[in-house]
Amino acid sequence: MCLNISNSCFSGHFICIYRPPGHPANFFEQFQDLLENVVTIHSDFYIVGDFNLHLDTPSATTTTFNDILASFDTTQHVNFPTHIHGHWLDILITRSSCKNIQTPTVVDGLSDHNTVIANLKVRTAPAVSKHNVFYRAFHSINIAAFMADITTSNLVTHPREHLSELYKQYHQILKTLLDKHAPIKTKSVSQKPPATWMTPEIIKSKQRRRYLERVWRKSRSSLDRSRYTRQCHQCNREMSKAKSHYYENMVSTNSATPKQLWECINKILHRRPAPSLPTHASIKSLCNSFSSHFKDKISVI
Repeated sequence: MCLNISNSCFSGHFICIYRPPGHPANFFEQFQDLLENVVTIHSDFYIVGDFNLHLDTPSATTTTFNDILASFDTTQHVNFPTHIHGHWLDILITRSSCKNIQTPTVVDGLSDHNTVIANLKVRTAPAVSKHNVFYRAFHSINIAAFMADITTSNLVTHPREHLSELYKQYHQILKTLLDKHAPIKTKSVSQKPPATWMTPEIIKSKQRRRYLERVWRKSRSSLDRSRYTRQCHQCNREMSKAKSHYYENMVSTNSATPKQLWECINKILHRRPAPSLPTHASIKSLCNSFSSHFKDKISVI
């Protein structure tokens, strides 16, 4: 049985195997075929199950099995008895480069086999914080109706004589009209974490760019436009330099592990491995081919 679990933070294939007791010659051949397929996938894989092999006892069978694991650069993590008679039967296999699995432990089971427990260290998704924003939709105000209400208000028809009272009247009437034509609304805004290559200098540069943009759009002068354009170029240069430095470090850090290196390259190029299927004339013929293949395997077993 094979189960693929994938999300934004983790991707892995979990393969469960049970080998009935008996001569392992045919099993080794099938196990090699399985490893040939799973080692080509980009994500990590975890092979678990009852192999019915006494891996704690030196023998030709144990040597053959360990040689197969070594030839595919895989590691077996269980090094303690998992059976009531004290043998290593239930095992866990991963890539040798897999770093996210912790040392397995054993728990007494209800049957003749114990339970093997292993924890996976999976990074969590970046937290997305949300906060409420209060705003008025000024763009949706009916200007004609707003002007009519101002004209008929006491601010125009019965203005106060003293300046302080006139100020209070102005503030009160204007607030009342705004609440009528553009009431305060609330919306929830998601605040995503900044990009991994973002620096405080780039944030300040982008703020400066936004400020100059507002100045130019208000004045429409060629001088303000020139300042805004120069700041855009400066901001782009800083972001390009920061990205290059970040990805250079990423590639350099993972240069010793081809798997991680290819994952970095695919991430940079936004590439996702496409599923590979055998050559087929139609989906129906492919399904029939799979069905015949597994029927033949069952018949052989």
